[in-house]
Amino acid sequence: MIKFKHVIIAAVIAVLLFLIGSTFKILHWAFPFGEGRYFGGAELIMISTSLWVMAGILLIIKAVKAKGDHFLNR
Repeated sequence: MIKFKHVIIAAVIAVLLFLIGSTFKILHWAFPFGEGRYFGGAELIMISTSLWVMAGILLIIKAVKAKGDHFLNR
């Protein structure tokens, strides 16, 4: 069963990853990842966008499966 706190947790993690990713992108920072590869701001922003989409899908599923008027209170 999906609870509203799961949606909030996914959205908060997405916001934090977006802030970190945009900081990395502005400052041109990157983590070395393997041989000659880097994990930087663009990848963090893509992950945060995926989490935003997941949070939205969870919220839609919760709204569709809810019984009653106050689906966010359960």
